[in-house]
Amino acid sequence: MKNLIAMGAAAAALTAIAYAGELTDACVARLQAEGRDTSGCSCLEEKIGSNAALEEEFRSLGEIEDPTERYAAASDEAKAAMDACTR
Repeated sequence: MKNLIAMGAAAAALTAIAYAGELTDACVARLQAEGRDTSGCSCLEEKIGSNAALEEEFRSLGEIEDPTERYAAASDEAKAAMDACTR
């Protein structure tokens, strides 16, 4: 379950991150659409918001529809951010 939540969060993060809060909003929208817990979304934005390379990776991951494939495609750093923000 933890990985499924993380995968949804990663996917949500990928949709255009230009302003503070956009990642959180995208994460919440994606997880709600997938019927998942959204409580880790602001944490995820905090974890990746200052790392341009990680933001870009999350944008790319967001193009992967399947949550399992999305998580599997993530780098160790991206997975660590997702894992740290899920319960």
